[in-house]
Amino acid sequence: MTFKGFVPVVVVLLCSLLSAAGCAVNPVTGQQQLMLLSEQDESRLGSQTDQSVIEQYGVYEDAGLQNYLQGMGRSMASISHRPGLDWQFKVMDSPVVNAFAAPGGYVYVTRGLLAAVNNEAELAGILGHEIGHVTARHSAQQYSKMMLANIGLGLGQQFLGGYGDMLGPIMEAGAGLLFLKFSRDDEREADALGVEYASRSGYDAGRMADFFITLQSQPTANGEQGARLPEFFSTHPNPANREANVRTMAASWQSQLPGQKFLVNKDSFLNRIDGLVYGEDPRMGFREGDWYYVPQFRVQLPIPAQWKLEREGNNLQLSHPDRKAVCIFSIHPESQYSDVAASFQKATGAKIHGDRSISNNGMPARMLLWTITDGNKRAVIVSHFYQKDRNVFAFHAMTSEVDFDSLKGVMQSPANGFTAMTDRDRLNRQPQRIAVNSVGKTTTLEALLRAKKIDSDLWNRIAWLNGRKLQSTLAAGELVKVIE
Repeated sequence: MTFKGFVPVVVVLLCSLLSAAGCAVNPVTGQQQLMLLSEQDESRLGSQTDQSVIEQYGVYEDAGLQNYLQGMGRSMASISHRPGLDWQFKVMDSPVVNAFAAPGGYVYVTRGLLAAVNNEAELAGILGHEIGHVTARHSAQQYSKMMLANIGLGLGQQFLGGYGDMLGPIMEAGAGLLFLKFSRDDEREADALGVEYASRSGYDAGRMADFFITLQSQPTANGEQGARLPEFFSTHPNPANREANVRTMAASWQSQLPGQKFLVNKDSFLNRIDGLVYGEDPRMGFREGDWYYVPQFRVQLPIPAQWKLEREGNNLQLSHPDRKAVCIFSIHPESQYSDVAASFQKATGAKIHGDRSISNNGMPARMLLWTITDGNKRAVIVSHFYQKDRNVFAFHAMTSEVDFDSLKGVMQSPANGFTAMTDRDRLNRQPQRIAVNSVGKTTTLEALLRAKKIDSDLWNRIAWLNGRKLQSTLAAGELVKVIE
């Protein structure tokens, strides 16, 4: 007995029930699918998401690299199944190795991913893969399913026990849509489209398989290989036989394009990323002892004893050791505190119980007391909005109503201790960078690193970045990435 006809029947029935939202023809498959977003809605959602991503992660400040990615991405998108979208390609200022796409033609790669890529053909495969998620409307379809199920993003469910489902809006993670996990079927389709778009653009699309192999051996901070799931695979599940399938599809496309030269472009790509910031950028923020410093904005805040700190872009999350309270710190460049507060209230539906202007450590601020009710659960939030120059620094400290009196002091301590940063040493911390070196004579990677007096703690990481072993032989004239 087969159920192959079951899904289309269900889709038709759902479409008839939801005709106002309607079904749409998938641009890639030509088949109808449930879609609660029109193309106009998709573009609007993509634009809103783009604003959140930029605010939360920041665009990497290198105009040449941004123009390079935009030009390459748009050229590939022009031969895709949806060439008419207003495609935008951006390098985000994040050290994690990831790439993601938002509905409407927004594609992002992190500087961490660029550091791990070894040639332009690999990058073309990745861009083609993300373009494929957009052309096949994968994220838009997931968002439609989410709307249909009325489940929301649920980003905060791991915190505060039963109050976690209220936390998502406080985190202001509009970028959460980017991290909805795709299915393995979606990944297979995106791989196939990535191979197609890269091949038709004149690249050796089989090199995308090399990148996936590199990801699987990504070392941890202590140098262990493959000890944790790379960020890319946490949002893009790794289908079975992925590398072999990519190589087979690439060979098939190359046989369909006789006379086409398929580019790799290793040296030209490596020269593009020479000087790229690598790893965590201390200028964007770092912890030292019980303080968190943000040199970029010249501010600092205390961390309550034994509280857990997690960072996602410009957002900090400080969690009570028993998960009884949480404090979210976020930065809103080029904003006014009244607008940030209004946006928070709209997103959460919070009810204001107190509103007063204060001055703390020489900085003007606005403090608001809110409550959020969800069924029989009631949470109390104390928000501080600091207006410093043209930027807003927001603190949202949240706990249950029954725990508020006992925890209100400690959960507000990051906001109450927020102050200007003046220490010159911390203000002038500099990041590590990728340096592209030309090998003078035939040698091994380990011998090269030893000769250059590179810190031995970085050797395994550098070998991984180059897709090599420390014992690998390097030819004279070969370009190699090192960390300086």
